[in-house]
Amino acid sequence: MKKILICTGGTGGHIFPAISIAEYLEKKNFNVDLITDYRAKKFINNINLRNITFINVRTLTGKKGLGLIYSVFLIFISFLYSIFFLLFKKPQLIIGSGGYASFPILLAARLLNKKFIIYETNSVVGRVNKFFLNSSIKIFTGYPLKNLNINNNNKINFVGQLIREQIYIAKDNNYLKKDNNFDFTLLVIGGSQGAEIFSKTLPQSLNRLFNLNKKIRIFHQAGNKEQESKIDFSYKNNSNVTIFNFKPNIEKYMMLSDLVITRAGSSTLSELAFLQIPFIAIPFKDSLDNHQFYNADYFFRINACWLIDQQELNSEKLFDLVKELILNKEKLLEKKSKLKELTKTNVNEIFEKEINSILS
Repeated sequence: MKKILICTGGTGGHIFPAISIAEYLEKKNFNVDLITDYRAKKFINNINLRNITFINVRTLTGKKGLGLIYSVFLIFISFLYSIFFLLFKKPQLIIGSGGYASFPILLAARLLNKKFIIYETNSVVGRVNKFFLNSSIKIFTGYPLKNLNINNNNKINFVGQLIREQIYIAKDNNYLKKDNNFDFTLLVIGGSQGAEIFSKTLPQSLNRLFNLNKKIRIFHQAGNKEQESKIDFSYKNNSNVTIFNFKPNIEKYMMLSDLVITRAGSSTLSELAFLQIPFIAIPFKDSLDNHQFYNADYFFRINACWLIDQQELNSEKLFDLVKELILNKEKLLEKKSKLKELTKTNVNEIFEKEINSILS
């Protein structure tokens, strides 16, 4: 049985693709270990993986003084742990998909001369992945990246975005979209970390949609209880607004929606594209290396989404755009058609083929 180790960060954008390939490989009789940080715990309640390990690491980004020293200490301890972990588990191949939690494992792998590949889901290579590019034997990308600063361009392979099994199931169950009680359903999602600006600015704008002569329904995701109360107050307890905290089974809301307003994390955009659900992307302006903007810009440049810069976001602009789309659904159909053109074959199968080729 082939032994694979997957290391990744604990945010939704990192853990969901990792879970996707881990579950798929286990079904194909691979022995799979997944290692991540404790943030991932809220996303893994309903997954079927046998071997998950959590390590206590914290990012160095933005840290100063004692906070920086403590983060370095945690990474060093995790690095020592990773050495023994790799010696005990003896994986034949390691897949690193970014996030600071993957750094100690990949560093230990390089020290022990273990084979590893890099999978970059974003349109900009993350800092941990960038650090290990030249040490990896292969680089898989979710976007068609160009001009990577590596010694051998031949090892770059555009495979597409890993999609969770639940998303494939949701697409097969497209009867969920049939709901004749509403003319238009809008979903607002701020990602696994929530979006504070989405709880402040968006409800003021979207609440005005109920003045249109249409039956409107809104699903609005909150990041925490405080955001939830703010959003509920802004919508004035409207019975056609459902407010919920982040859930891994977000696809249930996606499938019921005509339009989604979203941040621009790679996994969210890839899932919406696969399900062919039109979306307005409002990238998080402080994302590392501005990767959320470039994720969204990939779709925007091929006319597959609408893109609003967070600094240009205002109540009037957003209301006018959503109102136009409610009254003119042909524009939604145009975006759906563009998204359909982007659908690749099952990326899990591509991964399996590449891994078997490496290990043969």
